Amino acid sequence: MIPASLPPAVSRDLFRKWAGTPLTAFVSLVSAIIAGVVIWWVLDWIFLSAVSPLLPMDHCVDASGACWRFYVEKSRFMMFGTYPYAEHWRPALVSVLLLVLSVCVGLRITGRLRFLSPRVLAILWVGIVPVVFWIMGGGAGLVEVDMSRWNGMPVLLILSVIAIALAFPLGVALAVLRHQTRWPVLRRAAIVYIEGMRGFPMVTVLFVGVFVLPLTLPPGTRISPVMATLVALVFFHAAYFAEDVRGGLQSLSASQTEAAESLGFSSVQTLRLVVLPQALSRSLPALVNSVIGAYKDTSLVVVLGIHDLTSTARMAFSEPGWGQYALEAYALVGVWFLLSCAFLSWVGRELHRKQSTKSH
Repeated sequence: MIPASLPPAVSRDLFRKWAGTPLTAFVSLVSAIIAGVVIWWVLDWIFLSAVSPLLPMDHCVDASGACWRFYVEKSRFMMFGTYPYAEHWRPALVSVLLLVLSVCVGLRITGRLRFLSPRVLAILWVGIVPVVFWIMGGGAGLVEVDMSRWNGMPVLLILSVIAIALAFPLGVALAVLRHQTRWPVLRRAAIVYIEGMRGFPMVTVLFVGVFVLPLTLPPGTRISPVMATLVALVFFHAAYFAEDVRGGLQSLSASQTEAAESLGFSSVQTLRLVVLPQALSRSLPALVNSVIGAYKDTSLVVVLGIHDLTSTARMAFSEPGWGQYALEAYALVGVWFLLSCAFLSWVGRELHRKQSTKSH
């Protein structure tokens, strides 16, 4: 039979196990109450007090909940901005291509999709990047669209996904140059570049890319702000990736190189077949963390007048008569970043779990 009441000693042990000290129990209770209030407010705003997307905008004037009709009216503008309306299939296709490729890379490095070898993924990246710019810019059968009209989601993905994809190999090269000792001049140059780039704020690098980089080009050469920003982001993120990879290189013992050399491997073969695979595997969790930061920091391009998803969301409610729907606009942006960063965080956790399993 189950006793009617637990002994006092057992009750105290259960209280300590589940609640800790009275102070932590009080903090947990207050936190639970606050979380309950926030969850109730969110549910009320999304469902209970919300206005159906089937109703006209007039019903949203006095509503206290979300105006779902706002998304019907403004979702395409928030996603693609001032890109020609009849050509919206092009930025939509570009967004899908970059997202699918990014998800495939994330799943592959966690041990899934093994049929996609690193070489195949590299070939896909090399092939898709120029296709992205052709689809967005036009030409060769498509209506040409100036880069000043590239807005919203595709700009966010181009400046984050493509910048990270191009910065990674550059970061690996910089890490190798800084780690090696055969060419001291190149090693010092890599050190100066990495430490200097990491010492500048990202906004400063962006301003240099947009306003100074065009001045260094030959006369008559024009570079759009989007391309200039992409170049600046590539060189900026490469410095952080280089430090992550260098950490993986330094974690390897010298016996790895000595064993490869004793088997007759050349320096290039040792680096390509023995050192780099292990170093990249050990630095993947740190690299994922840098990728998350780089992805979120892409929103800073709004200070340059480039209209990414955050900027087009602001533009959507900046028109006369739409100012009261700022929460709806930014809620869409927040949900997008929450879901995308949650996927990247999941990749990081999977990599950490695999590393912990290998270490045991």
